[in-house]
Amino acid sequence: MPYLLEMVTTGKVIEVTKKYSYWYHKRGMKRGAKKQQTPEEQKKANLKAAETKLRRLINTNFSGGDYHLILTYRKANRPDDGTAKKELEKFQRKMRAAYKKLGKEYKYITATEKGSRGVIHHHLIINKIDLDEIRKAWPWGRPKIYPLDDTGQYGELASYIIKETEKNFRDKDAVQKKRWNASKNLKKPKIKTKIIKRNSYSEDPQPKKGYYIEKESVYKGIQANSGYPYLFYSMRRLEEGRKKQ
Repeated sequence: MPYLLEMVTTGKVIEVTKKYSYWYHKRGMKRGAKKQQTPEEQKKANLKAAETKLRRLINTNFSGGDYHLILTYRKANRPDDGTAKKELEKFQRKMRAAYKKLGKEYKYITATEKGSRGVIHHHLIINKIDLDEIRKAWPWGRPKIYPLDDTGQYGELASYIIKETEKNFRDKDAVQKKRWNASKNLKKPKIKTKIIKRNSYSEDPQPKKGYYIEKESVYKGIQANSGYPYLFYSMRRLEEGRKKQ
């Protein structure tokens, strides 16, 4: 019986999922037991789904030389939630103007974190611009600026942002009511799904030409909603003229 092959292209990374479903599964295959998820299991599933969505969005739209910013406040300038929201909006207006003046388009993802002591700071992922423009636009503290590497794989960054903002984005006075906000000019990952008419799929992932398998990404599991097995892995594009060691 056929199975489903999903390939999600996100910049330099392609994510692959092979799975059976209610409609497409191997004849005689034993189905795992389905069970109702506990609140804790549901929370973990929601976190994983949020990480996946954010990882794909970052990988698709940003690359080496772009920036992860952490906008912090001086102790004397620490704001409440309402003030922090207004100051982030002011920063965004200044940045849009700076990019426009340079004839560039401003791309961003923003998320706001509140620490255990109530200290607020903002995470942003933005496309490259002169660092002085960032400093001029943020007079309330010292912006921490981290250039993205050239790998094209920013899963760890997505995971970090999701986990750090999980505890406060649902608060009624939260600066941002969603896990993150993104500019409307970001591209969506390209998702292709095929029905493969074979009796089974290989559990030994093979990369397409010009890519290599990210070994730590390979995962064999059971789908919670169907009880059928699935295989997930990602492959990253090889840099021209270089081979994976």
